[in-house]
Amino acid sequence: MHLTKNQITLAKLEFSYCTLKKPVNVNLAQNSTQFLKQLRGKPSSGKACNWYVLFVNHNHEVFCWHKLKQQAKPINCIQQLAGLAVACNAYGVLVLNYCDVKSIKVNPLDELFVSTCFNTCAKLNIEIIDYVICNAQTHYSFRDGYRD
Repeated sequence: MHLTKNQITLAKLEFSYCTLKKPVNVNLAQNSTQFLKQLRGKPSSGKACNWYVLFVNHNHEVFCWHKLKQQAKPINCIQQLAGLAVACNAYGVLVLNYCDVKSIKVNPLDELFVSTCFNTCAKLNIEIIDYVICNAQTHYSFRDGYRD
């Protein structure tokens, strides 16, 4: 029997759920950044960017996560994110973009990703908790950025 990509991904989600010692409240972006640092363990070399999606319950607690694969088009990544959120019955998602760069800058790709993700998740009744760009030293939260 061959496993499909979705079955493998759901198994990884189940593993991440089992290895998570306690739920992490993500109401503060800084908590999300600390969670990511624990998840990654150590920074990667060069200018690598990794995207993670954290699946959140009604109490805004992370119950599992998944590292998103780099896609040629952001819409493919968003479809993967939305499909996994539906599959694990998530209330919301928090997307973390971890980049090994000295300074964090919001670029048009980030803005396109956020707007497309918001539209897609709204259709599926999934809340977008936040989109956080971070490196080892600092972070930028879209949620906090749009409050001003």
